Amino acid sequence: MTALAAAEEALRAGGIVAFPTETVYGLCVNALDKEAVRRLYAAKGREASKASALLLPDRAAAEALVGALPRLAARIAERFWPGPVTLVVPSRRGNAMGLRCPAHFFAQQLAREMPFPLLQTSANPSGQPAALNGAAVVRYLEGKIDLLLDGGTAEGGRSSTVVLCDHRRISIAREGAVPAAAILDAVIEPVIVACTGNICRSPVAEAMLRAMLARRLGCTPEGLGLFGLQIGSFGTMGLEGNPASEYAVIAAEEAGYDVRPHRARAFSIELAKSARVLYCLDQSHIDFLRPYFHTRPDDLKLLDPGGKEILDPYGKKLSYYRNAVGAMERACEARVSELLRSDRSEGGSGERATS
Repeated sequence: MTALAAAEEALRAGGIVAFPTETVYGLCVNALDKEAVRRLYAAKGREASKASALLLPDRAAAEALVGALPRLAARIAERFWPGPVTLVVPSRRGNAMGLRCPAHFFAQQLAREMPFPLLQTSANPSGQPAALNGAAVVRYLEGKIDLLLDGGTAEGGRSSTVVLCDHRRISIAREGAVPAAAILDAVIEPVIVACTGNICRSPVAEAMLRAMLARRLGCTPEGLGLFGLQIGSFGTMGLEGNPASEYAVIAAEEAGYDVRPHRARAFSIELAKSARVLYCLDQSHIDFLRPYFHTRPDDLKLLDPGGKEILDPYGKKLSYYRNAVGAMERACEARVSELLRSDRSEGGSGERATS
């Protein structure tokens, strides 16, 4: 009898099967068998209120269950599936569902070949270190499992990273094989503002967008990354490392924004191309950047939605800076609403899982 046939026989009979993954050893049962699920939780000493994840062979199987993944979850899946990340997303019924698409060939085959969904979790009692080989599984769970599929030592050594995803944001429920920083890197698409020197206009617009988005989303500016947002700026002739100009600091401060920590950044092709959207202060910046956006022209636009240029106050009186700050504030308020509408139109919702 093949390993897959033995697994199917045990699972059909309501058994618990231990199997290897690319991270640690796992346990699985027929998710439709309530008694098997109860036995699984009892074997781990786990509270019934704590969710586990479904074992799936690939992203297509995940989307067959829950529909299109929420926007940020889809970015994570694109980067890390198959692999050691468990995504917790909204199901079609609105409740949270954990999804695990392992990179381990046998675990994928197990999920693909079984005629019923598999609920899975790690093969260790709750609170104990993960089992990295068959001997550890037996030591932990002898007499509590029905079949051990021994695949040698698990190479990863750490459980999957668990990420809760809804239609607007993510949170890291458990940092595991994939670092939290790598998850954030996968979801963040920078929103960038460009002017000429990056010392008068774009630093102020950057500060405005960051503060307004944080206020609307109910988070700190540092927490915007969990919403897939990062705000930056550069100058097409950026005075690299220079602080914001004195009058820009004063006019921004009068409007409630602090640009004292700012240091100018020069244009780079990589930075421009990484932008989800690039807002320019006047037409000269659009003309300069257009060659880098020829495949996505709609993502290069003036900051003012009405197409009005916000001209450079450099070298002029403080009143010119104040006028520019007022114009940028009105433009940023409109752009923030646009960004948040776009996020809502792309995404779904979510919450909870493990292994």
